[in-house]
Amino acid sequence: MAPTRAGRRVRKFVAGVEHVANRLLGKEIIGAVRNRAVRAISGGMANPPSYAKGGKVRKTGLAKVHKGELVLTAAKHKALKKMLMA
Repeated sequence: MAPTRAGRRVRKFVAGVEHVANRLLGKEIIGAVRNRAVRAISGGMANPPSYAKGGKVRKTGLAKVHKGELVLTAAKHKALKKMLMA
């Protein structure tokens, strides 16, 4: 999957910060900082959960949504369920 424009901008920014930090702190320290930053940006998940088979979202956070999938709000899900059960 090709990175988004925002993803490319974040990577470019991180690369610039890494360059300066490497010169100031050394590679070992900056490696630890980088890993922590990646976890913070991604919400602790390098690969967000995918709901290809459906299911209830258990925790607020990022999710991978595939082309053609439909995402409903909880209120719309409740209304649709009520309509189907009637």
